[in-house]
Amino acid sequence: MRVQGLEIKVCGMKHQDNIDDLLGLDIDFIGNIFFLKSPRNVDRKVNTNCKKVGVFVKESTEVIKAKIKEHQLEIIQLHGGESNDFCLSIKELGVEVWKVFSIGEDFDYGQLHKFPNADLFLLDTKTKNHGGAGRKFDWSLLDRIDKESPQKYFLAGGIGVNDAKEIKKLNLINLIGLDLNSKFEIEPGLKDVELLKEFLEELRK
Repeated sequence: MRVQGLEIKVCGMKHQDNIDDLLGLDIDFIGNIFFLKSPRNVDRKVNTNCKKVGVFVKESTEVIKAKIKEHQLEIIQLHGGESNDFCLSIKELGVEVWKVFSIGEDFDYGQLHKFPNADLFLLDTKTKNHGGAGRKFDWSLLDRIDKESPQKYFLAGGIGVNDAKEIKKLNLINLIGLDLNSKFEIEPGLKDVELLKEFLEELRK
């Protein structure tokens, strides 16, 4: 696995000018969060040439369908314990589906085999709330996850500017991307573009 080839998703974006500032960083995905309890909840449409990922937590098919149309979402990220059947129902709306797994010491590895209709997995840190809350899980668990996962996956949860060198040392077959969020923020929903640039330059060199 060539780390330099990792795809990059910057999540929790909500300001158009901030998104525009990311254009020169070779970002693959922009994540919009549609969850009212999140300080990064998107309340207006933003435009980007990147693929747009809509993040939902225990939301109805009807609401997700409406957001896909309103915001031109290409990918739906399910973050709330949804079933494989629900993943399939969302795929039938004409989008990709990414299934999130919350990783902790008690993670049930059998869950990895219960979502054949997900297009991709995303590994986040288990917390009391939805999302990693800016904390990394124990990355030593990745070796077993990587061996058992039937799907490619993104790594999320507390990745910061100083993690690039450690990420480059990972020897994982199914890791294809990184999800970057709170550790690169000036405030919730507003990213520090220079900090992202520093991280990506180190990751890709």
